[in-house]
Amino acid sequence: MKLKVVSLLTAVILGCSVLAACGASGGSAAAPAPAAKEEAKEEAEEEEEAPAEEAASSAEEEAPAEEAASEEAAPASDGGFDFDNYYRAREPKNGDKYVIGYTYYWSTEFITLMNEGVAKAADSYGVDVIYLDAQNDTAQQLSQVDSLIAQDVDAILVANVDADAIVPAWDAAKEADIPMFFVNMEINTDEPHYYAGPDDVLAGYLEASAGIEKVGKDDGVVCILDGPIGQVPMLERQAGNYKALEENPGWELRAEQTANWERDQAQAVVENWLEAYDDIDLIIGQNDAMGLGAILAIEAKGLVPNEDIIVVGVDAIEDACIAVKEGKQLCTVYQDAGLEGELGIQICVDTLQGNPPAEYSNRIDMTNFFQDTVDELLTTLYAK
Repeated sequence: MKLKVVSLLTAVILGCSVLAACGASGGSAAAPAPAAKEEAKEEAEEEEEAPAEEAASSAEEEAPAEEAASEEAAPASDGGFDFDNYYRAREPKNGDKYVIGYTYYWSTEFITLMNEGVAKAADSYGVDVIYLDAQNDTAQQLSQVDSLIAQDVDAILVANVDADAIVPAWDAAKEADIPMFFVNMEINTDEPHYYAGPDDVLAGYLEASAGIEKVGKDDGVVCILDGPIGQVPMLERQAGNYKALEENPGWELRAEQTANWERDQAQAVVENWLEAYDDIDLIIGQNDAMGLGAILAIEAKGLVPNEDIIVVGVDAIEDACIAVKEGKQLCTVYQDAGLEGELGIQICVDTLQGNPPAEYSNRIDMTNFFQDTVDELLTTLYAK
């Protein structure tokens, strides 16, 4: 240990200091008789050895304490858990196929697309997947993870309901030595974990910036439809929304409310806003389903979406792409749901086979599509 080496060097220096002191002292006294010289020499040697031995002993006693103090001062961020071993290569537990347990927050329009990607990758890799819908219930998702652990699956893939509530399930999976991976929804932990998902801050920034630019004035009024409060995508897209508003300080955030990623909830929220305010310029839907709900409310009020009030969204689901093409929605930020699902399974299988990704966080690209570019999606992704 470095600390022990330093202490031993200190001991040697102390010993040398004693030798120098003894030499200086002898030079100033009268020369002793031979017998006295021998006695003086022996005494000097004993005096030299004693401090050196004491210093060495002290160094040996102090070093462990110093080492312990050093270890206490800078503990491992993972609490000593061996994540390299946790994410090690593993053979399938039951026969030739890996079995991956997959619990996702809710069967939204986006999740339906993502699950198609999961199924595609599972077929390509030759693995079995157990699909579990948590129905936006954290307790149910925790119970699902417990069930998957009891079934002793090879790995668990999670699109969590809540970033904090999933932590006990993460701890349980580590305790059971079943590797857990995350897709679309991040977990709130500093511990190493593999994740596949979007750059949601960028998505929120792109949609808000495009809407503000389309309105074309410095002092507009905006309302934001949030995803479920506390979910990581909601928080990250909100951060992107806010960043765009901070760059346009004349804009007023008049109202902000969750609609939980749902079209019908968004329609009800926006109907209330339109009753309360008659000067809204822009409605930001943090996903497309909520943007489409806003369009329904605007039309029900007798207004023209994307003319009287600009609407933007994220995810590029098919209905939103059609709305963009028809000029009812300004833009949709493309989050490739299928690719996320595929990437989630790929990371699971590659890790189980001993080829984990180079990075823990694996983010997909985000692109904003407008009326003049959305055909790229409609004629490929949604081609009939």
